Amino acid sequence: MRRVKRNRTVSEPPSEPRPQKATGAEAKCVVCGDPVAQLSTEELCWVCRRLKISAWREVDNQLSAPE
Repeated sequence: MRRVKRNRTVSEPPSEPRPQKATGAEAKCVVCGDPVAQLSTEELCWVCRRLKISAWREVDNQLSAPE
């Protein structure tokens, strides 16, 4: 079972995507330490990337919802 740290804030996306490290060692997710997703420019594993996308959608929905 995977644990995700919950007390992290969602930061703004980087202005320019950083390319994956081209080292012999596999790149690690900056949040949980799992291997980085293929074609990821954010240095996130697929789970953390999906959580980030979901959080951004939720924030967008809250901002556009009438009071």
